[in-house]
Amino acid sequence: MNFQPYPTKYGHFALAAAVVCALMMLVLIDALLRQTAPSTIFWLLVVCLLVIGATITAVYCSLIGFKLNYHLNRNGLIIQWGLCQQRIPLHHIEEIIPGESVEEPIKFRGFELAGLRIGRGESDELGRIAFHTTAPLERTLLVLTPKQTYAISPQDPSAFLKAWHDRQALGPTHHWNEEVRRGWPLSIDVLVDPLCWWLVGSATVICLALLGYVSLSYAGLPALLPIHFDDFGQADRIVDKFNLFILPAVGGIALGVNLILGSFIHHREKVAAYMLWGSTIVVQLFLWIATLTITV
Repeated sequence: MNFQPYPTKYGHFALAAAVVCALMMLVLIDALLRQTAPSTIFWLLVVCLLVIGATITAVYCSLIGFKLNYHLNRNGLIIQWGLCQQRIPLHHIEEIIPGESVEEPIKFRGFELAGLRIGRGESDELGRIAFHTTAPLERTLLVLTPKQTYAISPQDPSAFLKAWHDRQALGPTHHWNEEVRRGWPLSIDVLVDPLCWWLVGSATVICLALLGYVSLSYAGLPALLPIHFDDFGQADRIVDKFNLFILPAVGGIALGVNLILGSFIHHREKVAAYMLWGSTIVVQLFLWIATLTITV
């Protein structure tokens, strides 16, 4: 049996933000394709990447706003939010109390906007509290389990409580664990591995920084640059300064190839994947050394 939360404008707000970000992204891409100055191209690229990230975030936030609901059956309670499901077995639920009965203040840490509240809370009375609500505490229900407390806000709390009482006498058809289940693509292990994000993120930042350094210093460099010297210290190989962009390009290719290879082997050999991604950082650092050797 499905129970909808109190209506909120959060989903529409997030969707509107996603549309605005998408339009900004198209404008930035068009401007990027028209530019010829390396420094301008770099800054437009950085802003474009940030806007792409904001667009993806806004789309996912709109999914949370539109898809938040509570499903109750004889097996337990499912809190659907975005691409994730919080499963709570029925026999784990010790009690359901109204939020207005809580006397101790709750310290909330999380996301709250346009009526939607997603995050964690803490109180001396109830311990840890997971919030998935669209209403103030006074209009929420608190689902108590031995593990933690869950705050929900069904639009018809009386019907929800009656459905819960009716199903307590029924046996489960499947045995659940109290856990979060992620839908695709969040179910892909590599996307929820914090070490993966740290390694790949570090390599990406170093690579972008190298591209930024080359782009911003490009105008001040001589037209021809020496890249190799003979035994007497004389330059025996000179190239056009535009060839400097080969170095960040090599860094980007190494990052992309190692990211793909590491993602393929991550579920079987995590250590090997970490080594691949870690080696990408080393490659970026060597490229930095090569660039500074040529330009400084």
